[in-house]
Amino acid sequence: MSLSPAARAETAADLNALPHARITSQGSEARVFTAGLDDLTAWWLALGGQLTVTPAPHGSGVVLWTLHTRTDPTNTDSTIVRVHALALDTDPLDADCAPALTDAA
Repeated sequence: MSLSPAARAETAADLNALPHARITSQGSEARVFTAGLDDLTAWWLALGGQLTVTPAPHGSGVVLWTLHTRTDPTNTDSTIVRVHALALDTDPLDADCAPALTDAA
C-alpha cells in the first residue's frame, strides 16, 4: 500500500524533528502549514529548497512564504512538499535563508 503525500511529509517531519501545525495532501504533493517563519526556517535548514514570498491583498500587511522542497532532497522522485508560513510584511526572514529566495511564481 502506497503512502499518501501527507503521510510521506509527516514522516520527513518526524525524521527531522520539524515543527508543523497541519499537513495535507493536494494531488501528488504535500502541503505543510507552520506557525511562522522560525518553523519555515527549520524546514529549509533540514530539507533545502527554494523560498518564495507572495503578498496578500494590498494593504493587508500580510505575506505568504512558501518553501518548495521534497521529502528527500537528494531524490527527484520523492514527494514534492510546499511548506507555508504566514507573516507580517515587516517580519524578517532568517538571514541564513537568503540563498533560497526566488521571485514569487
